[in-house]
Amino acid sequence: MWQDNLVLSSAVEGQLLDHGKPLAGVKVKRVLHWNMEQEARTEITTTKADGKFQFPEVRGAAEFGFLAKLFHVPVISQEIYLIQANEEIILYSKTRSSYKPKFETGYDEIQFSCDLSSRELINGVLPSLDCKVRKMRHGDN
Repeated sequence: MWQDNLVLSSAVEGQLLDHGKPLAGVKVKRVLHWNMEQEARTEITTTKADGKFQFPEVRGAAEFGFLAKLFHVPVISQEIYLIQANEEIILYSKTRSSYKPKFETGYDEIQFSCDLSSRELINGVLPSLDCKVRKMRHGDN
């Protein structure tokens, strides 16, 4: 059975700052891994004068047999990176296990802002920023 219009990622809207000032003209990369595809999907965009950037919603299509449809669990991981001269700094990382809209945060789009002053290392190795992600509280509409 062919299924299309499966939501793999909500749209993304982010803003990058450096000590409170917009970071314009820098590259941001989104990498999307879906367990129904062998190759990751990669997109690159550039921040505008106000430090904002966007990625569109991502949808996919797949063919499922009867049993596969019953037992299929989607695994879609998404990472968003700030690309700098000699490194990539992780801004956002999330794995979703549903094709439903608004799955990541409860909103139509994933919205977050990051300031370079919040730079840290994950496990002492992976450079990241402590980004503020807008999430819906339980019970909000």
